[in-house]
Amino acid sequence: MTKRLKKTEFMMAYMIIITLACTIGGFFFGAHYMKSKMEAAQVAELEAKAQEAEKERLLREQKLYSEQDFIRFYYAVYAPVLDLKKAHFDSMEQWDQLEKKAQEQALKQLSKTAEGTLKAVEKGLPIPGSPLLLEAQSQFKDSVRAYLDSMEQVRSDQNSNALTPGDISARMTPFHNSWLKAQELVYQSFATWESAYVLHQPLPQALPEKITVEQWKSYPFHYRTYVTAVTMSKEHQWKAFNPEDLTARLDSLLSSGDTTSLGIQDVNGAVRLLYATDATHPGDFKQLQARMYTELKTPEVPLFK
Repeated sequence: MTKRLKKTEFMMAYMIIITLACTIGGFFFGAHYMKSKMEAAQVAELEAKAQEAEKERLLREQKLYSEQDFIRFYYAVYAPVLDLKKAHFDSMEQWDQLEKKAQEQALKQLSKTAEGTLKAVEKGLPIPGSPLLLEAQSQFKDSVRAYLDSMEQVRSDQNSNALTPGDISARMTPFHNSWLKAQELVYQSFATWESAYVLHQPLPQALPEKITVEQWKSYPFHYRTYVTAVTMSKEHQWKAFNPEDLTARLDSLLSSGDTTSLGIQDVNGAVRLLYATDATHPGDFKQLQARMYTELKTPEVPLFK
């Protein structure tokens, strides 16, 4: 006579069957998920390669990053945001000499300047052949909006406490981050122009984590300046000077033969030294241009003229 399973034994057998079913089902579901994920990654990789090949083709045919696009971008976007930056640093330079009432007026004027800047950079820009510049425009819009938001907080805090330039800067981190990203894109576009129309060779695929002095010297000018823009972003350094000014100071320092005695082992170390000694200033590129860059080819924008 067959012995009937006890209730506990029946439940145990049932749970084992359920567990095995879930395990097997999970295995096949996981395998299907991984297969779908790998296929999606392969499709994305192929699309990225196709886009890169199309970009290279258009660059060879000189259909991307034309001189006209740089000129349009400069006057419509970059000149207004550089004017805002100059106004900000001019105000901060005079800050300690101002009475509290004058400081409040200076902040009010900076907000007004930023509102005008935002209106300028929000206008449509007909440069579909320069995607990096269009992305930079979008980033600058976000940056100026963040400036206005930060300035509202600064003005509120200034009513209660006398803020220092350092206090003001500490309240503007979102603005700084967005600006620095936009700045990177601008100088990446200059490097792209240089690689296509001056050097006729592609840009390096990625920046190394550390750049030696020898590597730096082997890079063309606009690629070096893109490197300095990226370095400023990584170091969270929103400064009165432009990346080309920092590049010029780096070139001067690294060609002087003093790198060993100064303990400079890579470009990051040289940048930190220049920051620590406050050795870089607005206009340094143009000051050194006649001596160091007599044969330099640049896009037709006032930054380099």
